[in-house]
Amino acid sequence: MLSSRQRRRLGQSVRRVVACLLVAAIALVASKDSFSDSLLPASLQRAESVLWVIAHPDDESFFFAPAILNLLQDSRKGAVLCLSSGDHDGLGSQRRRELKASCAVLGIDSDRCDVLDIPELADDPKAWWPAAAIEQQVESRVRTWGVDVIFTFDDYGVSGHANHRAVASALTRRAALPPVFAVRSTSVLTKFTSILLLPLVLLRRLVARSAVPEKAVFVNSWRQYTTTLESFGAHKSQATWFRTLFIYFSRYLWYVDAIRVS
Repeated sequence: MLSSRQRRRLGQSVRRVVACLLVAAIALVASKDSFSDSLLPASLQRAESVLWVIAHPDDESFFFAPAILNLLQDSRKGAVLCLSSGDHDGLGSQRRRELKASCAVLGIDSDRCDVLDIPELADDPKAWWPAAAIEQQVESRVRTWGVDVIFTFDDYGVSGHANHRAVASALTRRAALPPVFAVRSTSVLTKFTSILLLPLVLLRRLVARSAVPEKAVFVNSWRQYTTTLESFGAHKSQATWFRTLFIYFSRYLWYVDAIRVS
């Protein structure tokens, strides 16, 4: 058991570490344009047309916005393929319109923002979507839009949603597709740390650059963060108290790291 004096000292040490991390994170966000290119592997620096494959409207804001905003700022073409309309609660038509509005905020043209509504890929948190249906839809958009890089979920799907995980499973096993990068899931403890752990994530990326060359980190600037909030604001049907907490505390609205999985 720690004495009261030892507990006070421990508490002071923890507060100092948190304060140092926060100051460093704020400085990194403010200066991120000076180093952001160094966080991208060569395959992404060469990419000209990037496709984000998501499961539901609002995934693009919740989990992918830093990657979208950073990659599209260099004149690349972006596209979003949403495999369902998010109709689990009967709001599919509204959510389709909301995704179109969100894509416009993020800089993606309406004709490159597709929302599907087909029985095989119905929004259902308990359904594991068939790989063949996913592959067919993605391959069609790859040809139509001339895609050379794909972004999607990793095996856990960030939130653990079965639809997210099914998308990852289908795309990471398909050798005929362009390179696939997966946004990495984190533990619940680290997911809701906002920008606090950004210095450690960047340090780990620099240290492991040679060992894991096909990994990227995308960091939002202050302006890009407000754009991310604006894109989520387009999803008015999803404005609940717990999603509000998510957008203010989630690290995924500030930065994401992704790794090539195909």
